[in-house]
This record gives sequence, structure tokens and C-alpha cells, in this order.
Amino acid sequence: MKLHTVEVLQRERFGDHALLRYRWTGSPPEPGQFVMARVASSTSPTRSLDPFLPRPLFAHDYDGEAMRLLFEIRGRGTALLAGEGTELLVSDPLGRGYTIDGGPVALVGGGVWVSPLKLLARHLARSGVAHDVYLEIPAAAPEAYAAWISGSYPDATLVPTGGASDASRAVLESIGDLSRYAGLYASGPAPMLDAVKRVSRDTIPSQLAVRERMACANGSCYGCAVPVWEAGERAYTRACVEGPVFPGEVLAW
Repeated sequence: MKLHTVEVLQRERFGDHALLRYRWTGSPPEPGQFVMARVASSTSPTRSLDPFLPRPLFAHDYDGEAMRLLFEIRGRGTALLAGEGTELLVSDPLGRGYTIDGGPVALVGGGVWVSPLKLLARHLARSGVAHDVYLEIPAAAPEAYAAWISGSYPDATLVPTGGASDASRAVLESIGDLSRYAGLYASGPAPMLDAVKRVSRDTIPSQLAVRERMACANGSCYGCAVPVWEAGERAYTRACVEGPVFPGEVLAW
């Protein structure tokens, strides 16, 4: 996997959430694809490979000149990506994303996992596909992040779930009658994806963006294996190559 040195144009922080914008002139990302990203190696010999592995991050948006990555800071790797004054290395867009069919469709996102839905909404609008967006604002989200989401998705239905015992259910209930949609696109934490898969099973087709730990991002290590149904049998496939977006009915959860 080749990593390219890119020019960082902007870094923003919203509590533990970060938005990174960099100049990109390579292959444009498809909605639901991801990139592998890490900071450039330190000049210190003892820290030149710290952290060793790049991090997989969904392509949040792309305007033809600049790519945006939206992610949560969870450890040293993502903290360095969000830090000021560090050079950035990124891969080309990887994996298989969402398939855009006819509309109208509903987009459902939870927490910082809303990331790939911005680029998807851009492509749907460009294709003339009618769509509605439903996004969770979790209790732990800082006020600045909630305000940014509101501005970034001005037409979305925002669902604060601070007082909800089941956040996924609260978001899905805000959609109402699913039968008025031709498809359901989702990206969120595991409980939300599971809930979307269940409610859409006998109603409309769904496409779910899974999040798995990745190392090689080319299918060699099988570290991102996902259970799927193949000819009625449970098998495993690779999120980095065959995914990270899968039809809901294929996932063997």
C-alpha cells in the first residue's frame, strides 16, 4: 500500500472529534470508501515508526480539490492525526462503497460514524436522487460538534439521544414509515447497524458501512474479517476489499 505525502489545509477539533482537510489530486473517492492515514515519520530514530500502522478513516467529503476526514480521537494514532504541525501521509481511496440506485432513499448515521454520509449525500444530489438524512447527536457529543453537524447537514433531521434508553431505536423512530423509501443507507456504531438491518429486513434493501480494525488494507492479513452468508452458509469476507459497505441481508449477524 502506497502512502502519499499531502498538504494539510485545515484541522478542527470538537472535543474528541476532529475534522482534517487536505489537498487531494488523486483518484476521487466513492461514497463509503476509506483511506489509510498516518502522520509522517518522526526524525527521531526511536519514534520513526510510532505509531507503526496507519488508521482507516472514511472519506467524509471531497469537492474536487480537497478531501475531508471526520474521526474520533481514540488513541495515539488519531491524536497525532489531529495534532497541529504534523505532515500527513494518506493512501488512495480504498474498498467498495455504497451503490447508488433509484430513490427516494434514507441516510441514517450515528455519532462520528456519520462520516461517509456527507459524500454520499453529495453524490445523490448530483445524481438527482431524492434523499432524507437522519443523524444521531449522542449525549457525549460536545456542543461545538452538535453545532458543526447542524451546519454541515442543514437539511438533516437531527436526533439528540441524551435521554433515550435505546439511541438506535430513537433515531429509527424519527424516520417513520420506511416503506416510502426505496433504500436505506446507514453508517453508525454496531448497535445502530444491527437495528437498521433488523427493521429493514422485510421492508426495503439496506446498505451498511461497517467499521473494522485494519492493518494491511489490501486483504492479505484477514484482520478485518466480517461474517457473511454465502449460499446459505456462514463464511467470512474482508471489509477492506469486499467492503466496507455491505448489503444488510448479506451480513451474518
